Amino acid sequence: MKSKMLKRICAVALAVVMTMGLATVGAFAEEEAAAENPVAGKKVAYIMLLPSASIFQMWKDSCVDLAEALDASCDFFFCDGDFNKWQDTISQCASAGYDGILVSHGNQDGSYVFLKEIADKYPDMKIVCFDTQFYTDGEYQKIDGVTQMFQQDKSLVTVLIDSMIEAKKARGEEGPARLIKVWRGPNYNSPFDRREVGWQEYIDAGLIEEVGEVQPLQDTSDSANTVTAAYLQSVNRDDVDGIIAYYDLYGQGVYNAILENDNMNGTNGEALPMASVDIDPVDITNMQTHPEIWTAAGTTDWTLNGEIAMRILFLEIAGEYDKIYDPATGEYGVDVVEVPGSAILASSLQEDSTVENLGNVAGETYGNLDYLSEADWMPKDLLH
Repeated sequence: MKSKMLKRICAVALAVVMTMGLATVGAFAEEEAAAENPVAGKKVAYIMLLPSASIFQMWKDSCVDLAEALDASCDFFFCDGDFNKWQDTISQCASAGYDGILVSHGNQDGSYVFLKEIADKYPDMKIVCFDTQFYTDGEYQKIDGVTQMFQQDKSLVTVLIDSMIEAKKARGEEGPARLIKVWRGPNYNSPFDRREVGWQEYIDAGLIEEVGEVQPLQDTSDSANTVTAAYLQSVNRDDVDGIIAYYDLYGQGVYNAILENDNMNGTNGEALPMASVDIDPVDITNMQTHPEIWTAAGTTDWTLNGEIAMRILFLEIAGEYDKIYDPATGEYGVDVVEVPGSAILASSLQEDSTVENLGNVAGETYGNLDYLSEADWMPKDLLH
């Protein structure tokens, strides 16, 4: 009897120990799983100052896809170019308890003061900014814990200049490429100023000669068309090799101005080639229709851009700032990230080319997964 009783006591004790052990192992497993994905259950938002557009939808979609892949949620807001609406939306998300926000295209004059106040008031909410300069009191500023992301704007211009230089060499002509630039500046907006850096570097290196400058009066294709059409009346086609527009909306106006001018559109002599920064469906159609005029667009992969930015935000939320990667410098642990530009050549476009599938015809800098920041819980191939 004593022996049987003792065996029963031992069996019960062993069962208790095993149950406790399994519970402990389960608890450790849950903790380890949480550590593997520190952003599970987090709530983030993408807040764009500008109205919705194809490239911004591509950005938004990749933000949402990445969040879903990491068991987080992502809301998105387009603010129709209204800076007050942009500020109000950011304030509402902050007060609603979002864990992080990705904000885009902030006004240079007011963004620093406003976002500094938001960061100070909501220190637990992480912020990543795209195309937003922090500027006040006559100098550029930083906000602790906030990462700024940009397209590498100067390369968006230099890849276009390179295409003009190569075209001139292909024609057997020597000397610098003689170019007209279309922009609004200086000090009109920071992306234009950053693009101007690339232009000036090529001027200083003697690779290009600035024939002239056209400045639209408004940020519309109609305004760019009007001022460019007037300017071209005074230009001898033989004295210029091409036009570079710092913004594709200006490019659309330039394209129409060239089409309307028989001395520039190929009716009398060679057509005057042009290229622009940024890209949208209209640009692709124009490049496919008249590749001898609209020869190239300088851009980045906007689907990848959204993922790059959202990865940075998730790393901030996880406290892993040391893993934030800048593809322009190859450095980690940075607070400024720049994405190198690519030239989309009209000559490379296919009949079925769209903004969404440009990776099929672009070079290796476009859609390069090596540009992604990563962590053990967020590998580069998570969405690919």
